[in-house]
Amino acid sequence: DADADGDALGARERLTIDELKEEIVEEEVEELTVLGRVTEGVRAASENPGLRNLGALGFFFLASTFAYSCYKVFRKATSGRMRRKRTVNKNVEVVERLKNFFPNERSSVNKGVVRGLALKTGYSSAEIFRKYLRYKLTEEAFTLDFVADVLALKGACGLDSEEMKEILLETGERMFKKYGTLMTNLAGLTQSGMERKIDGAGKFAKLMYLADLDEFIDKAQGAEVQLKLKETFGATDDDYNKLRITALGSDEVDVSSLNSMIGSVDSASSEQPSENAEGEP
Repeated sequence: DADADGDALGARERLTIDELKEEIVEEEVEELTVLGRVTEGVRAASENPGLRNLGALGFFFLASTFAYSCYKVFRKATSGRMRRKRTVNKNVEVVERLKNFFPNERSSVNKGVVRGLALKTGYSSAEIFRKYLRYKLTEEAFTLDFVADVLALKGACGLDSEEMKEILLETGERMFKKYGTLMTNLAGLTQSGMERKIDGAGKFAKLMYLADLDEFIDKAQGAEVQLKLKETFGATDDDYNKLRITALGSDEVDVSSLNSMIGSVDSASSEQPSENAEGEP
């Protein structure tokens, strides 16, 4: 009886194992069947012209939307406004980095400083010098410290006389576009017009002074620059002699020979209120 019971138990165990194997096989067959149905459905859909065209249309729409988004990002990044903004930011970087050295840390300006700025902004050494020179001409007094600063920066940038010639001429052309023809007789101009002409005359005189400085540029190239500047600004030799800077101060005063022109502005300012009063209703 015990042997019979053992045989029966073993048969039930084998039956259970066989049943599990059959269930696993059935599950695999079912999975393959579902996969086959999906594959068949996709194939059938791809063979259906209507569905195929609809899918192509959807894909084209998504691709077009993506391409248009990329185009908008590209246009925004390369627009004139963004380019100007990046240029302004780089110019600010140049000015903020260099002005910390002048005048007290002037001796610390070297090729390594300029090279670092060039790597950060993408500007050449000549461009860095030109941009900082234009900043100083506009914002700082033309003193002995001014000249010492630009000479130190010229040495750090490693610029030769030919490059200095190009920089002075390019700066002069920019100044002319802003201030126009040089005028020493300011009669008949408005207050704002006289101030603009005086400012332009001051810039002209400063550039002429630098062009005449042997430490800044060789004498031959400097003479060419002076001649070209006079042609650009429409200045005669007499005009230049009136405005010529012969000495620089060491204080925080913009030293120039424009006192007579400034006097013209002051006298015109005193006359303008009466003229305005007559013109008012």
